[in-house]
Amino acid sequence: MKSRNKWLALTAALLMATMGWSAAWGEEAPQAACTLTDDQGTVQWMLGDGNRTTKLQWPGGTLRVESETPFSSLYLIWDQPPGEWTGQAGTEMISGGKNGFIHEYLSLAAPVTQALLELPEGALCCDVYAFGEGELPDWVQQWQPPLEDADLLLLPTHADDEHLFFGGAMPYYAGELGKKVQVAYFTNHWAEPYRPHELLNGLWTVGVRAYPIMSDFVDQYAGSMDEARTLYDQETAIAWQVEQLRRFKPEVVVGHDVNGEYGHGVHMYNAYTLQQALELSGDPEQYPESAEKWGVWDVPKTYLHLYPENPVVMDWNRPLEVFEGKTAVEMARLGFEKHVSQQTFFQVEDYGPYDCRLFGLYRSTIGSDEAGNDFFEGLEAEDYSDYQPPEPEPQPEEQPASSSSPPEPEPSQQPEELPAKGNVLNWAVSAAALLAAALLVVLSRKKRGRRK
Repeated sequence: MKSRNKWLALTAALLMATMGWSAAWGEEAPQAACTLTDDQGTVQWMLGDGNRTTKLQWPGGTLRVESETPFSSLYLIWDQPPGEWTGQAGTEMISGGKNGFIHEYLSLAAPVTQALLELPEGALCCDVYAFGEGELPDWVQQWQPPLEDADLLLLPTHADDEHLFFGGAMPYYAGELGKKVQVAYFTNHWAEPYRPHELLNGLWTVGVRAYPIMSDFVDQYAGSMDEARTLYDQETAIAWQVEQLRRFKPEVVVGHDVNGEYGHGVHMYNAYTLQQALELSGDPEQYPESAEKWGVWDVPKTYLHLYPENPVVMDWNRPLEVFEGKTAVEMARLGFEKHVSQQTFFQVEDYGPYDCRLFGLYRSTIGSDEAGNDFFEGLEAEDYSDYQPPEPEPQPEEQPASSSSPPEPEPSQQPEELPAKGNVLNWAVSAAALLAAALLVVLSRKKRGRRK
């Protein structure tokens, strides 16, 4: 009996060690149970219910975030950009709001059990989360500011167009290839508060990490180009397009079908004003205000969805390693699924009249495509706006030969490269688990033997 107890104790210890190692490495950051109170000590339950449809128009003053367990980061969900704000976490002064993010993540310098946030009066806040140390859940979005220089600029009209009509462009180029992808929307959806959240969730799903641009043009429906012209001033619209091209200096631009995809007049207008802007963005005398702010830029390559000339067919069915083998079009569909409000009438199609694989090279400063299956075909490193020519390596000065020079030492044998810490950890955890399982098998066999 004593022998069996020893074996059981050893097995339990091994299992506990295995679980302990797993917890110490790669554990998901625990969400801290917080109390959220205002200056009067009133608990603001709406900010802690995890529901973005319940929101609070902040009356001003301090939001007190308290937890019995230490937290090392905060995640705030706003209904609209809140404006700049400040706060304090322990001895650290913190700030937010300057980038206009509505999904705003802040990492703290050290774990604390209390943070005091001086939020702007009138700001609409949906939720506040706090997390302990560890790997954050996938749904926590750590946005980077809009790019200073983009490789690829996508110009959808509405939230969800980027998945429906541009298909696998984002998961392939941003996610798989790691190119700098910026998205700029011709209209905004602030009048439909749920849609900006859907927009961000969709972009995050497909691998985009640069925060998108949303214009000041309110989303409106137009049944024709002429109707769209009555909704949005043409000079203002072209100026906006020119500014995006100059600001992000992309090597490749992707825009809408000139016929409006399914006939939407604002899609047509977006494509038309982009076409005008492409001819003007390189001229400093055109729209001089944005030229002075951002400089000028002549886009090397521009593709339009379904454009009939110089056609290309993108292979969005290629499996992507970064998304565990899912294809680019599968990821586009997962991105579109985040647009919950838009699921009734639309779907991502890689077939038929709205095939998201079909594009045409509308404009190029570097010649036509030959292979016709890559937006970046023909672009060399020196074509990129942030290209820096390599500095020539300094040549060693020749030393005069000397018979008294000592012989060059033989290179010492380098030790074998150690496996990465994660591999060692995985091996150790697996070995401990196997040993524990083996001990349990031995014990079970001994028990069966005694029953005989």
